[in-house]
Amino acid sequence: MHLPLSLWAIGLINIIYVSAKPRNFTLDDTAPEIIYMQAPSMRCGPGTGCDPDWTARLYNGTSSTTAGPVIVPFVGTDIYVYLGTDETCIFSLDGLVVGEFIGGGLNNVSNEIVMAFRNYSMPDVPHVLVIYPQKSGMTIELDYVVYTHDVGTNKSHRGAILGGVVGGVAAASICSAAAFFLSRRRKQRRLSTRGVRLGDNWQDKPSLRMTGLGQGEQQK
Repeated sequence: MHLPLSLWAIGLINIIYVSAKPRNFTLDDTAPEIIYMQAPSMRCGPGTGCDPDWTARLYNGTSSTTAGPVIVPFVGTDIYVYLGTDETCIFSLDGLVVGEFIGGGLNNVSNEIVMAFRNYSMPDVPHVLVIYPQKSGMTIELDYVVYTHDVGTNKSHRGAILGGVVGGVAAASICSAAAFFLSRRRKQRRLSTRGVRLGDNWQDKPSLRMTGLGQGEQQK
């Protein structure tokens, strides 16, 4: 008895689906996957001059502080970002603004590394997260990023394919982020010549707003 090809295909898909297991992956601030559009102005770590009590609380004892966009390409269903800022940073996922985080300086609390962003409602496909300061001159201290990806029996072949896709999407995001950053700086220069306050005209917003996110709890 021979099963139709379509039934064999369905059976193979079911085997792959059943064998897939969600797994957390952690990207430290120094991970090569993370792209800094502006070189970090400060890197904390052992022997760097940063307060040892502070570095002891960091993941792997390191963090990177930058005033430019940070690009994080990944493949997964969930993502969690741990950072610190005294101002406001914006989160863009796959080209859409999905949240913002207002840090310590505006919330009257000390600047700490916290989970500033999370999203657990994504399909398990390539994504690109862009983190950038709301205004020029503001800084972000990135500690680490955690994302969840379903790892199946075909992970090697699939990883090679998705790796190429993520690379292409990341390259496009770099160009987009660079254009946005340069456009904003030019706009601020024009405003400054007219005697207008520097920076974008952002309205007051709640300390943490994330739109279009799913429901659930962090699994680590």
